Amino acid sequence: MKALPAFLHGVYRLGVRLFLSLRFDFCTWNEAELPVGPKIFVSNHFSSSDAHFVTTLMKDPLHMVIGPGFDVRLLKHYLRWTQQIPANTKENRAQVVNRAVEYLGQGDSIYIFPEGRLNTGRELMEFHKGAARIYLDSGCPVIPIGLIAPMRRMRTKSGTFVGHSMKVVSRNYYANIGRAMTFPEEMEMARSDRAKAEQMITDRIKDEVSFLIEDIRNDKFWS
Repeated sequence: MKALPAFLHGVYRLGVRLFLSLRFDFCTWNEAELPVGPKIFVSNHFSSSDAHFVTTLMKDPLHMVIGPGFDVRLLKHYLRWTQQIPANTKENRAQVVNRAVEYLGQGDSIYIFPEGRLNTGRELMEFHKGAARIYLDSGCPVIPIGLIAPMRRMRTKSGTFVGHSMKVVSRNYYANIGRAMTFPEEMEMARSDRAKAEQMITDRIKDEVSFLIEDIRNDKFWS
């Protein structure tokens, strides 16, 4: 990541960390140490807060795939300055994989929400195949993350600035970071049947994210 985007992103991360430390019971768990080098971070997406809070989970130079934010007049300029990946139009979505692979090739990491939009907070939606396509084109490990907050902490907030209402979290937020995933068998399969390989990778990622969420619910401490 270039110097200016890295600086802006670092300042923003610092601000989010400070906000979380003052206002939230924010717990994270790591199943294993993250590997060195570029990574593909993947998680569920249940609130508008996710895109902000998850930036504190890693130290990597990070390029996030973002949709509606690029439609907000002032915000879109910041997102471009920090080299985030636009997915707000059909044309931009068609370029997401190429842009992500380019950043990974430069040694940076990316973050993607495969559901594409907010789920209900109770169950996952269909995972799209973008993360699988990025993996097959880059070979970088996938880091699954399960996110959760108590339903009582969810509220809908008027979003005058962004032009639409937002579902935000207050007080409690939890993230469970899984082990790095690689898919050598699917990579080999992609040589003859890429569509099947993409679906298999997508299904495995969704299953792992689902497991990490349930692990918080059933086995981790949360208030």
